[in-house]
Amino acid sequence: MPGRACDVCRRRKQRCVFPEGGALCLTCQALGVRECTFLEPPPPKRRPPQSRTAQQLQAGSGVDSSSSSSNQPAAAAAAARRASSTDSAQSPAGRPDLPPSTSFDYPRGSLLAETLGLEKSRFAAYVGPQGEHDWLLLRHDLDQQHHDPPAAPHHVHPRVQLRRVQDGVLFRMTPDSASAPPRDRDQVSVDDVEALVRPHGPTLVKLYFRIVHPSFPILHKEVFVEKYNRTYREITPPLLASVYCLAAKWWMYDEKLILQEKIDEVALADVAYRAVQEAFRRPRLNTIQAGLLLLQRHQNPLALNNALLSTFTASLIALGQHFGLHLDCSDWAIPVWERGLRKRLAWALIMQDTFSALTLGTHPLIQLSDWATKMLEPADFSEGPQDEDSGEQPSIEDGKAMFIETAQLAIICTRIYRDLYSARAMRELVSLSQILEVSKPLGHQLADLLKSLPPELRLGYFQTGRLCSSGCFHLIHHAATVAVHRRLLWAAQEAPVTTDPQFLQFLRSTQLQRARTIATFLSQLQPEHMESFWSFAAGSCVTMLGCFLGLLNVTCLSRQESDELRALMRDFEWQLRMKAKMGEWVTYALTRLRALGWDRWRSTEPDAPSEIAMPTAWTSSVNLPTVDNGASSDLNGVLQSQEIPTDIWMPMDFEPLNNNSNFFSPA
Repeated sequence: MPGRACDVCRRRKQRCVFPEGGALCLTCQALGVRECTFLEPPPPKRRPPQSRTAQQLQAGSGVDSSSSSSNQPAAAAAAARRASSTDSAQSPAGRPDLPPSTSFDYPRGSLLAETLGLEKSRFAAYVGPQGEHDWLLLRHDLDQQHHDPPAAPHHVHPRVQLRRVQDGVLFRMTPDSASAPPRDRDQVSVDDVEALVRPHGPTLVKLYFRIVHPSFPILHKEVFVEKYNRTYREITPPLLASVYCLAAKWWMYDEKLILQEKIDEVALADVAYRAVQEAFRRPRLNTIQAGLLLLQRHQNPLALNNALLSTFTASLIALGQHFGLHLDCSDWAIPVWERGLRKRLAWALIMQDTFSALTLGTHPLIQLSDWATKMLEPADFSEGPQDEDSGEQPSIEDGKAMFIETAQLAIICTRIYRDLYSARAMRELVSLSQILEVSKPLGHQLADLLKSLPPELRLGYFQTGRLCSSGCFHLIHHAATVAVHRRLLWAAQEAPVTTDPQFLQFLRSTQLQRARTIATFLSQLQPEHMESFWSFAAGSCVTMLGCFLGLLNVTCLSRQESDELRALMRDFEWQLRMKAKMGEWVTYALTRLRALGWDRWRSTEPDAPSEIAMPTAWTSSVNLPTVDNGASSDLNGVLQSQEIPTDIWMPMDFEPLNNNSNFFSPA
């Protein structure tokens, strides 16, 4: 039996106990470590208490507050661990993808061995082909680094190394100590976070993975749990605080927590935001994870700060590109689970950016043409039905499918902004005919997405007593459809008097049908939907739907139509009031609508009431006569040049029409 503790026990500061005749200590057996190593140098001798401050000042610049409190491995131990790299992380060409002196920070056999974005003592930065560096020279340096003997590796500069994960894809690996400023006494530590929730931390983690994670799978559950079970200090402060903060929303869902005083969510969120900003100095993938989780918290409708949200989102997007999330990592020499995690994070950033632009009126920062990330597949997710902890949690399989469909919806929303709301589109698309021509393919895409949903993702499908997260997807889909209708409504208001009145009347009818659909949608939401996870965009999407109802009422000319719209608005508000206690996003929408002018919109009546008859051919073809005058001639050309199946141009808007009728077909 060895006369001193192994490296693992030394780092964990616990007694190293070997069973009789055994070659592996009890701690390493419990952690799944295959071999006890004795490569790290002995710890420095203890100093008297009075000299402790000086010792801390001397070593302060090398401390990483976002990682575990254990000592960093020495170069010799790192070289030994390098020799045990797994087959799943080898580069396709067989070239060693890591320099001999790379430190993994984790026990052999751990899921985190050979990770690129989650090392404890180093952070990665993607090295793009452009910049002040010369990419060919860096590749030469990397080749030289692999040919150097282990005792004298070639560095780009002291303590910074290059890592090649695929031919043409390089990352610069920088130790935390190379960029860490002296520790500030106000800097957030992981113990500060734990102190705010103690002793409820483990319960909150279980709540998070039971309710939030199935619907928003941006973490790798097994990796998080492996680290957390060893010690909460292995989780970085921003991620730990964000998980606790979001899980606390479902405090009443745990039979033990319901009897305890709830933690201070506001204080926890403040600590989490501060910890994320501090982590930008030494970022990791979990910095993006923490930021995305914080952004899912619903805002205070009376104290909006869209500038903060936009800049925070922009910082996370820039960080994502810093990590190479915009690249296709399918063939990278990294663990398979990290490839899937990177794809999910990339699409989560795209969704965050796109839905922020949809609801806040900002400009999306991500250009999909510049992102090489492939579309998500079921294989990119790590959990399955066997990982479900209880029968009431959302289905993991349905959550995967919904996350993929939401990514598809984000692509369509990006096109809606680009084609209808970008600065160029607002300048160039002026006439109703132009906007109609651009809107048609967008309407087709929205309708096709809804039609292609599997039955278990449709709004009417839910199991009594089991949370269902499909409601958020359908809400965002309604908001996207309203965004297309709203642009057409603006153009119709500015249309010249020569525009065919029958077409304007029919267009108005489709928008009224959308209003009915909106009111019906809210009434279809069940407790199983309401109590599930809803993304940050939910409250703003409901506000968009309410504003659309108000816009229709303010612009109507018929007393009959106005009466119906005001009844729909009353029903819409009633549904929100009934559901207000089931979700913060509902309260947000009610408050925002009231602040924006809901009462004024609802009380508006037509200035000159006129009983305009609605189209009578709801169940037959409607033919538009050709008008050969002025501004309406190009409109008729658009209408008669293409046949559009009206039952799928906008989902549910043309249901009163016969499926075989083509409104836009020529006579």
